[in-house]
Amino acid sequence: MYKIKLISALLAVILAIHVVDVLGQEARARYELLNLIRREKFDLILPGAMRDNNVDMWFHVMRRGDPDPLALDLGATMGFIVFADRGGDRIERAIIGTSFARVDRSVYDMVTGDESKLTEFVRERDPKRIAVNMSEWLTHADGLSYNDHKKLVKLIGDKYAKRLISSENVITDFRVRRVQAEIRTFANICELQRQIMETAFRNIKPGITTRDDIGWWAQDQLLKNGILSSYWGSSTPGVLHSEVSDRADTRRRSYILQPGDLLSWDWGVRHLNMGTDWKRNAYLLQEGETDVPASVKHAWERGLKARKIMRKEIKVGRTAGEALDACVKALEKEGYVYTPFVDTPKDREIVAALGDDERSGISIDCHCVGNTGNSEVAVGPAFAPFRPYRSHVKIHPNNLFSFEYIVHTWIPEWGRRLAINFEDNHIVTSNGVEWLYPPNEKIILVPYGASSAARPEDR
Repeated sequence: MYKIKLISALLAVILAIHVVDVLGQEARARYELLNLIRREKFDLILPGAMRDNNVDMWFHVMRRGDPDPLALDLGATMGFIVFADRGGDRIERAIIGTSFARVDRSVYDMVTGDESKLTEFVRERDPKRIAVNMSEWLTHADGLSYNDHKKLVKLIGDKYAKRLISSENVITDFRVRRVQAEIRTFANICELQRQIMETAFRNIKPGITTRDDIGWWAQDQLLKNGILSSYWGSSTPGVLHSEVSDRADTRRRSYILQPGDLLSWDWGVRHLNMGTDWKRNAYLLQEGETDVPASVKHAWERGLKARKIMRKEIKVGRTAGEALDACVKALEKEGYVYTPFVDTPKDREIVAALGDDERSGISIDCHCVGNTGNSEVAVGPAFAPFRPYRSHVKIHPNNLFSFEYIVHTWIPEWGRRLAINFEDNHIVTSNGVEWLYPPNEKIILVPYGASSAARPEDR
């Protein structure tokens, strides 16, 4: 008996060590991947981001206790992060004002807690244009506090303070020009999200599953993979149309999904320093149905056709404004009616104005995405009429973006238009728009009844 207990205890210890080792290796792998991305960005991207904007020195000032959106990009959480261009193929890097142990020292030439070193550092390099994180329109470039600005001016002196400009363009170019490790990481989390969302839809049991059930199940799947959602709480599918339920009922998170419901799910996930934002659709078949209603299918196909048209017009070298103009021109040539999305209640009025016109209307919101799924605070080009402050931003190779647009088509049997929001995250390369994972090509069909089995053709 004693031997059996001893062997059992040893096995338990071995198992515990194995589990700890596995967890440790995953944590280490993620840490090393972030370091790899930083080194690659500093070596390959930073020189161009600074020189293309005629910047000799870039300051990014962070204060402890005030989380900065570039903390993971730069591997620091406080101090004066300074990049100096002294020629050659490498940008000099320093963190001045903190010697905090958690600073990522592997990618910096100097880390010191002595703030007075900043004065000497700047004078020796004598930069003509100094970019710093203050901006009217870009959140990521507006983290410099009033007191830190006063301290910075005091340290570098009036001579160099007069040379300060916004780092908004440097930060934009540094972020949107991607290295392969970033692209691979982003594609991986997109694929994980796709599998979770599509599996969740196929597991719906009509008459039993609630909107909330789907959201929390998806959150649990993320937790199992050590990944977070881009939204607080859970994101649940919305009901675009229901054959049996009132609109007010379908808006409740506790609403029980019914046959005849057409769903749209907008969700995003976060992992390391990347974030997604896109949608999937499903339809709960009614008794005797084998497909979505013909009018809905027609509306869906109009949406897919619009994507093919716009895909050809989104090209490297064009600004966001130029890309929007080209997309609108190509769509109108193919019989679509452009209905500018202005992100206000007026949007519904614009759509309703088309009435029973057989032509499909389209609204475009192709926004930036990548390090965060939130289009308002993400960095990069965005072509939408209500984002004019980003229309000047150029599309660079390897630009990640959210291919989002709304196509609304008249549904005779409903007596109203159906607006379907299409959205997937893609990359723009020298080849054009490329898919990083299988995009939204079909509405997922949920069989009638309580069975969770998926139709083979929907897999």
